[in-house]
Amino acid sequence: MEDSSLVGTLTNAVKEHSRAFGVTGAVIGAILVIYYCGSINFYPSGLTIADTLFFLWVVVVFGFYYSVVAFAFFIASTFWVAIFAKPINFILKTLNTKTDIVVPLPKSDWLMVLGSGFIANLLILGISYFKGHSFMATFGALFLIGFIYTLIESVSKRINTSDKLLDSSGKPINTKPINPQIVNNVFYILIYAAPLLFGQVGGGVTRTTFETMGVRQEAINLHIGAKEYKSTLEAYSNNGLIADLECSDVCTIKNANILFTNVGTNTKVELYGKSGSIQLVLPTKAIKLTANPKPNKSSKADAEKRAAS
Repeated sequence: MEDSSLVGTLTNAVKEHSRAFGVTGAVIGAILVIYYCGSINFYPSGLTIADTLFFLWVVVVFGFYYSVVAFAFFIASTFWVAIFAKPINFILKTLNTKTDIVVPLPKSDWLMVLGSGFIANLLILGISYFKGHSFMATFGALFLIGFIYTLIESVSKRINTSDKLLDSSGKPINTKPINPQIVNNVFYILIYAAPLLFGQVGGGVTRTTFETMGVRQEAINLHIGAKEYKSTLEAYSNNGLIADLECSDVCTIKNANILFTNVGTNTKVELYGKSGSIQLVLPTKAIKLTANPKPNKSSKADAEKRAAS
């Protein structure tokens, strides 16, 4: 294996395939948007030119955000490959096997991989914990990336060997070995797609990106025009599907989730009650106000004292 820097290799790969990476990121962004819309059974309608441009911008942001996530998973995975390669090789030798794990890293990259890989693991696991993402999906993505990272290196070495296959008479069999560049492309695709295949379980990448863009909002207070929707909302509240409903001039619903808004003329919301939950599609203009109150501990305590006095 050529003793080249991991950072240099990745930089050269991005330079050589920048257009392909850009197209791939946009395609993945579009797939994620369509996937998310399908998962909530809602597609925006009544799009204006501004809405269309914003929707395309969301797709581009998805692609960029996912590329950052994929790179973080890659660095985090190489950390574990570097840590466990020697113990696994020792076990394989004790079992008298000729197979060993080759860590495709030059010495100059070990410090970078261990340092940045440790930080990447802390960030990934921390975000997974606080966002409620599946740890099994997260570790599945890390394992798949590490496995492919070492497997492709082994396959590439076998492709480049000069050993020839012989038939029963001892004559060489003409074979067409796989082009190493094709193997490298497969390597890039699988590494890039691993977080999508595993880490996307539960919609983690999609939810986080939509929340960042303001398209999705969780645990907020909704204020809806009471003139047209009061009787309908109260009926759902009586059925135990909406909790904390208060109606006067407007109807206020606490702890609601907006699944999709700011694109098109309609908004999809998810409401919870004692008997279950319900998803509603409302005209965006019917939502008069959204609020996300976050009182600090001191102000909350003072408010409780004033309410008790």
